[in-house]
Amino acid sequence: MNAIGVDVGGTKIAAGVVTPEGKVLNEVRYPSSGPTERLLSSIARAINDVKDGYEVGGACLAVPGNILATENRVIFSPNLHTIEGVDLEQEMRRRTGFDITVENDANAAAWGEFRFGAGARYDHLVFVTLGTGVGGGVITHGVLMRGAQGAGGELGHMTIQATGPRCGCGNRGCLEALASGTAIQRRAREVAAEEPNSALGRLAIERRVLGEDVTRLAEEGDEAALSVLEEAGLWLGIGLAGFVNIFNPEVVAVGGGVSRAGELILDATRREVHLRARSPARDLVKIQPATLGPESGVLGAAALARDESGEYVLGT
Repeated sequence: MNAIGVDVGGTKIAAGVVTPEGKVLNEVRYPSSGPTERLLSSIARAINDVKDGYEVGGACLAVPGNILATENRVIFSPNLHTIEGVDLEQEMRRRTGFDITVENDANAAAWGEFRFGAGARYDHLVFVTLGTGVGGGVITHGVLMRGAQGAGGELGHMTIQATGPRCGCGNRGCLEALASGTAIQRRAREVAAEEPNSALGRLAIERRVLGEDVTRLAEEGDEAALSVLEEAGLWLGIGLAGFVNIFNPEVVAVGGGVSRAGELILDATRREVHLRARSPARDLVKIQPATLGPESGVLGAAALARDESGEYVLGT
């Protein structure tokens, strides 16, 4: 039996019909902008349109922000406020006829990597996604860790520098505030001001520096840009060392747009993990890029969809 996975982001809704083997049979994309009613209608439209012609046993909605999974409700979503407080399961059942599972988007992406990607051969996985923010998920003994209310797995909001930059959550020094795409752009502006004769500095005079600019300039050998990515990798490594000590994973998969910098970030990350994590956990763990890219959300959400009896539609 197939399942529908829906990945709701700050700008787009992606929905797909997925087989138990992780093959996407049909996929649609719609914008996620607008007021609450328009957003809910767009999500329902995506589910109804993608299902057309396929046998489907259930659907899962992966949404950004702090989730009370026990109530199918988003408490806080910094990039999608219009979804906050809505009983998503009830609204989607009324609009589509499906019983909908609701999950945090990073947890869903982690489950996608576990089922079909970098963690497919392992029972213990930590997944970290580096984008505008930092999200993540933890699988141990083949079980997605959600916590008592389904709100667990907020890896990006572990404090790693008590007096560090202000995070979007209001705290200071979160992993997200130091290793996200937003953090890289902020640090790039600072370094550009300090080194105006660097390629990074010259670009900053012309226009606003983006994260992809930092990666491109680093690949071209600009020392200022390289230092920005190395610093982000250092902070990421400090965070991952804590996760390695706590969860003892076999693999840490790093995904998201920032991860396209590859070894320009991960080399420093691995060094910090080796310095700070404890044996034997540090000797076991592999730190590697995630493999599913932007498809991880849809695939993971589909794999978390449940049928009327509460069983995973795609199996375990």
